[in-house]
Amino acid sequence: MTQKITKIQAQKRKGRFNVYVDGQYAFPISEAVFIKYRLFKGMELDKQLIETLKTADNLSKLHTRALNYLAHNLRTEAEVRTKLQTLTDDDEAIDEVIDQLKDQQLINDRKYADSYVRTIVRQRKNGPGWIHQKLLEKKIDQSLIEAALADYFPESQVIEIGVRVAESQMKHYQRESQKMAINKIKEMLVRRGFGFELIGDIMERVDMTPLADHDREIIRQAAEKYWRKYRGLENYQRIQKTKQALFRKGFTMADIETALSNLDE
Repeated sequence: MTQKITKIQAQKRKGRFNVYVDGQYAFPISEAVFIKYRLFKGMELDKQLIETLKTADNLSKLHTRALNYLAHNLRTEAEVRTKLQTLTDDDEAIDEVIDQLKDQQLINDRKYADSYVRTIVRQRKNGPGWIHQKLLEKKIDQSLIEAALADYFPESQVIEIGVRVAESQMKHYQRESQKMAINKIKEMLVRRGFGFELIGDIMERVDMTPLADHDREIIRQAAEKYWRKYRGLENYQRIQKTKQALFRKGFTMADIETALSNLDE
C-alpha cells in the first residue's frame, strides 16, 4: 500500500523540513535527504521507502553533529567515534558516518599525526618518545605515528632540541654537583621523550661550562655544611660521615678529598 506526500514544509531550523503524508505530519528530514531522494509533493511512498528516509535522516543528523564537532579542531577517528557514541548506540550508523567523514577527508589520522608532530616540534620542548606516547593515547595507529615522526622530526632536529632543553634546565641545578646535575638532566630528557640512544649525543653538545665553573665552590660550601653538622663526632667518624654525604651529592672522591684537605687547612 502506497501513500502520497501532500506537503513538504520548511522548519524554522535552517536545513530541516517536515513531511506530510496523506494530509498528516509523518516525519522530518534534512535538506541533504530531501535532495538525495528527490522528494516532491505528490510523490508516492511505500512503507519501506519511508523507513529508508527516516534512517537516512538519522544518519544525516548524526553527520551534522560530527561536522559541528570537527568545526574548530582536527580530531582523530577515535575522538569522533567516542563523541558519536554519546549521541547514539547504533554502531552501524556510527560506522557509516565515520566512513563518510573519511571519504570527505574530514577524518584522517595520518594528517592528524603530521599536524601534531609539527606542532610539538615547533614548541621545542619534547622529544619523539613523548609525541609517540601522546598519539598512542589518542589511538592513532603506530605505523602512522612512526611515519609522521620520520617525515617531520629527523634525528638531527631531535638532538638540536634536546640540547636546547638540556641547557635551559641547567639553571635549576645550580646548587648541585656537576655529576648530579648531569644525571638529573639526563633523567629529565628521558621523561621528555628523548631516547636513550640519543642522550649521549645530546649531552656531548651541551655546554657544561657553567656547571664546571661552580662545582668547586659548591663542594666547598657543602663540605663546610656537613663538617659543621657532624662536629659532635670523633674526627675519624666526622670525616667518614662528611665523605659519605658529599659522595651521595654526586661529587667525585678526588674532589671530596681536596675539599676536606682545604677544610683542615
